[in-house]
Amino acid sequence: MMDVDLGMITPDQHTGKFTIFYPDPLEASCLHPIVAWGNGTGVMDATTYAFFNSNAASWGMVVAAAQEDNAGSGNFHKTGLDWLLKQNDDASSKFYKKLSTRAGVAGHSQGGFGATIASSHANVEALVSVAGGGLPKQGVATMCLTGTKDQVEAQCTQEYMSASGPAFLADWMDGDHFITETLAGYIQRDPGSLQMQRLLAAWFRCWLADDAQACALFKGAPNNCGICMDPGWAKHESRNM
Repeated sequence: MMDVDLGMITPDQHTGKFTIFYPDPLEASCLHPIVAWGNGTGVMDATTYAFFNSNAASWGMVVAAAQEDNAGSGNFHKTGLDWLLKQNDDASSKFYKKLSTRAGVAGHSQGGFGATIASSHANVEALVSVAGGGLPKQGVATMCLTGTKDQVEAQCTQEYMSASGPAFLADWMDGDHFITETLAGYIQRDPGSLQMQRLLAAWFRCWLADDAQACALFKGAPNNCGICMDPGWAKHESRNM
């Protein structure tokens, strides 16, 4: 992990700081997909969602996670991606020629909504909203993770239904907005938190790294996908896959 300050991004921001999660060592022969993360409202740290982003890094992604608590505009996601793309072309950077130009965006709550807006970035091919809700860019592979006790469960379903590209919806039984989908649930070893952590990384492995084993977790829902027999899910659905 490393912290960077990318300065002024929006006039009303609280911080321009990002935490970069990355594999070590970086592979030169197998370029790492890039991902930008946005926090939920009121979260100004990289710790609350580190379990998502450190796990994604362990599976080969390089993640730029904004510490801003007002990431609904999508501008923080786009700035994070642009910074990583510049690092890939900077001979003085540890990321020089180590990064793929295939990008994903993700986030929780407001940050998930911002991720759908940021899916308009030219390099974005995949999106994960954790209890988000928005309109993804045409053709972007879209997954929404939510729970039956999440107050924005319906918004997650709407996002899934609005996706024109490959889409997956996963709804955890009794999953809620503030425990299951944050560090609190992960610390408690909540099975829903662990499953969401798993699926976020797998979605990006599937659509940004062409990982057939990761794709098999999702294809064939609701009856024949890789996670379809896992206990705890209220429902999972797929479209255009």
